[in-house]
Amino acid sequence: MPDTPVEESLFQIIHCYHQYAAREGDVETLTLEELRALLTDNVPRFMETLGRKEPYYVAELFRAADKNKDNQVCFEEFLYILGKLAKDYHLQYHRQLCAHHCAQHNLY
Repeated sequence: MPDTPVEESLFQIIHCYHQYAAREGDVETLTLEELRALLTDNVPRFMETLGRKEPYYVAELFRAADKNKDNQVCFEEFLYILGKLAKDYHLQYHRQLCAHHCAQHNLY
């Protein structure tokens, strides 16, 4: 049986995490620069349209995810970042849906 789209997406996220984690230092964790590269390369619209391109944003996200304060983000800590991404994308989805609905019904 082939993977479902969600299963494939989960595999791709895990694979992406490990590709970037292996770039320097510990191959099981992300440094700040690895995280910055991962986000810039893989979620450019998120970084661009939601105003996340500022250098401080990724650093703040990294600090918030690094629960044990070891200056690295393990996969479990990375899940916090994925949660933030999913939440922001969900809000963006609703904004677009609302804008489409309002335009359709001349509510603007």
